[in-house]
Amino acid sequence: MPPGSSGVVVWFFKKMPDIKLAAFGNLQKDLDAQRKDVGAGIRAGTEDAAVFGKTRFRDMVTGAGLGNRLAKSWRHNVYPDRRKETFEPAALIFSKAPELMNAFNEGGLITPRRGAFLAIPTEFAPKSRHPLARHRNMPLKEFREVFGDGVLSLREKKGSGGQVLYAFAEQGFRRRFGKRRGVSRVKKGGRIKSEPVLMYVLVKQTRLQRRLNIDAVGNSVQQVYPSMVIRSILKRLGQ
Repeated sequence: MPPGSSGVVVWFFKKMPDIKLAAFGNLQKDLDAQRKDVGAGIRAGTEDAAVFGKTRFRDMVTGAGLGNRLAKSWRHNVYPDRRKETFEPAALIFSKAPELMNAFNEGGLITPRRGAFLAIPTEFAPKSRHPLARHRNMPLKEFREVFGDGVLSLREKKGSGGQVLYAFAEQGFRRRFGKRRGVSRVKKGGRIKSEPVLMYVLVKQTRLQRRLNIDAVGNSVQQVYPSMVIRSILKRLGQ
């Protein structure tokens, strides 16, 4: 586990598969004399594979429509330190958001950890004021902290048997459409009147569709790893 990381290792390159060096002419005879170059080439090839894998994982996330911020949670580290000579470097590719990655990789049923309902913001919920959640809609907890508990009123969805509730802001807001789609605050006594705005949909549970395939990406990286190392060794040796 990388120091200070809260993520989970999801792909691990440890030992380089056997390379038939004899196929490269006199390379086998020169290995002892060029030990440092070969070791540096193996490490550089491992680094290239790790960067390639990280990029592929990030592309997978953005391709699934999950956004750049979540995609950038993918990181990599290569061990040991560059200053240490080794013929068996290790590469870690991991996510700083492992729970979200697992959820979108496996799909399945999501239920609330605390409370009776999951609160799903609509497109009209105000944007979060939290610096780490810019451009995202406010979660219900933040909405109540900012605007107070009495702003929202709950209505049961007809025919849901109490499984689905709608949380409306009855006053103080008005919907926006077009390019500036979202919600506007309305002042009391102002010219523009407020209207009921659906801010959240509360559900007992929801099923998350599988949108990622981590194993497929990891396998594709594993397949190109040997060729990247060989190419890096040859480059170091000037061949």
